[in-house]
Amino acid sequence: MLEPLSNQPFVVRDHVAVDLLLNLTAVGRLAPFMHDEHTLGSAARTAKVPASSLAYWVQRFLKAGLIEVTRNEPRAGKPIPHYRAISREFQVPFDAMPPGFRDEFLTRGRRGAFEAFIAAANRVALRSTNGLRISAYEDRGVELNVDEPDDDGDPTTEWWGSVLLSDAEATEIRRLLDEARARYSDNREAPGRRSYLMVVGLAPALKQ
Repeated sequence: MLEPLSNQPFVVRDHVAVDLLLNLTAVGRLAPFMHDEHTLGSAARTAKVPASSLAYWVQRFLKAGLIEVTRNEPRAGKPIPHYRAISREFQVPFDAMPPGFRDEFLTRGRRGAFEAFIAAANRVALRSTNGLRISAYEDRGVELNVDEPDDDGDPTTEWWGSVLLSDAEATEIRRLLDEARARYSDNREAPGRRSYLMVVGLAPALKQ
């Protein structure tokens, strides 16, 4: 009987294994082996790919040390090997990633989320705001803002800017944002609910 896999992440720094774990196609082929022991055929059925295609990836996973042969099942002719990943979870440190890929990976997900949010917020602005307002202030020059109604009943909100915070104040804002995300992120579909895009963030500004 196989020993259960550790739930502790296996830290990967070898460049061959790192390249595989940063490849979404490769990760999809590796997934069945991270859940259970498989033959090539059973893993192919789980991943819904041809066994001939998966065989290519299995050899690469073996060479990179991401999976291992757990046993060989006797069969008439050629024994059938069984494989399993060496861990249920892998961790690739950022400093083990190629710099170009690391920067693109960190940006890619945010870019898609921001673009979707901006497009949705723009639709609301075109429908429910009065245009732009350019205002002069004695203490801070001229500001350009969207001219929003005082209260139009629409729950959409958006604000971009910088604020001066102590470490304690920044920690408190992060706590409030985390609480809002945790409170609503597990909501299920129900009458009266519709999908909203929510972008939450707080980060120290880069020094000029």
